Amino acid sequence: MASKSKRAQMSPARNMSKAFMYWAIAVFIVKVLIIFRIEGINTGSVGKMFYVDGAWLGADGENYLVGYNALLKEGIFSPEDILNYWPAGYPLFILLLSLLGKSWVLTTLSIVQSLLFSYAAYLFASQLYKTRIKNFSYIILLFILLNPTLSLSSIVIGYESITASGLIIILALIVKSFNEKNEQKFLRYLIINSTISGLLVFLQPRLILSCILITFIWVITWKGLKASAFLMILSLAITLIFPATLIYRNHKSVGLNSISTNLGITMNIGAGDKATGGYMQEGYGVPCELSGTSVEQDNQRVRCVLDWYTQNPTKVIKLFYNKSVYFWSPWFGPVGNGTMARNPWLKISPLQSIASNPEGANLILGPFGKLVSWAWLIGGLALLFYGYLVLWRQNSLERFLGNLAIIAIGTNWLVSLISIGDHRFRIPIMGISLFLQAIGLKSLFGGRKLFMVEGPTLR
Repeated sequence: MASKSKRAQMSPARNMSKAFMYWAIAVFIVKVLIIFRIEGINTGSVGKMFYVDGAWLGADGENYLVGYNALLKEGIFSPEDILNYWPAGYPLFILLLSLLGKSWVLTTLSIVQSLLFSYAAYLFASQLYKTRIKNFSYIILLFILLNPTLSLSSIVIGYESITASGLIIILALIVKSFNEKNEQKFLRYLIINSTISGLLVFLQPRLILSCILITFIWVITWKGLKASAFLMILSLAITLIFPATLIYRNHKSVGLNSISTNLGITMNIGAGDKATGGYMQEGYGVPCELSGTSVEQDNQRVRCVLDWYTQNPTKVIKLFYNKSVYFWSPWFGPVGNGTMARNPWLKISPLQSIASNPEGANLILGPFGKLVSWAWLIGGLALLFYGYLVLWRQNSLERFLGNLAIIAIGTNWLVSLISIGDHRFRIPIMGISLFLQAIGLKSLFGGRKLFMVEGPTLR
């Protein structure tokens, strides 16, 4: 009888898991159909022209293709400047996929990114269904899968979709560990999550703070502070192996012991007496004496910017405000600011169509459009924080999960404050943001009764 009872209890979860899987597969199939309908284009600069087919170009799409083609022709230790200026992780990832076929590598890239995205959304929703917020799992799945900007980013040449999917998988495995409460499986999940974290940092080093903090807090919660030292060292070692390979590659190729040499330049664009906090062509930056190699100059710029921040606290507050607005700004409109002009959603966005004529442009980009844009920005943040507050009130696994989500979101926002305000930097944490926003939105209409279910605890 106990066995039958157990099977009966698991049946709804299995049925819902299948429903989640069907949604994930359906979205993946739709995107594959889109991928094979993408018209190829020629792009690039003189002497470095590319034919792009099976994927859309992202903000830095051409630069990634320059890096990939250099790796293809000269090997992984290619001295191509772009591979040292920016992290070489994403071009190396494309190079790995080229083993399946060079002529259709970008199609393969889009399919792999789309498959990873659908799996991440499915896994996350399936694990949430086994917690006390099971009644939110369906809307969370749909928020993530059907968000046009996030979902269509998997068909774009850029690291953003992979990192967004990776962070969702990390949170899903953490929830899974508490659902199962198995010590042996915990070690397995820790190794998997540390490996995923390493890969994410390999693609985008700015995610290192988020990944390490999430893992460390998870380990401490499981083992306690005293007993978790070895596991934290193990996790850190696994995570750092991946960015270390980029340092090794750059050392072998051009003799530079760095992952990239653009941090100081990026920080300098977002600082200075005339800086706005966003991208500028001229008038930005702080005075800085430079000497030595490109790595040394990059480090000098970082120190100069940090010194300027400490010496100009009033100006810093204004810049940080601007960068925050840019980070959370809409993708399009009078408040939007960043490098999302190639946002795939804008290809079919009705707002873009309306703004294509003078009357529509006055409506979308004028005072009314500004009002709507600010309402969108503030409303999105309000839903996010309300969703976090709902989880905080549960005082169990749900509060812990909310804390991890806020850590991921907050650290990425803080990194933008010391560099440049750009709404494109929001995409890696967008799946996690949508998770909190979905909870906030449904809570406004569903009330606390949605939480009256049993679920796992932290201990």
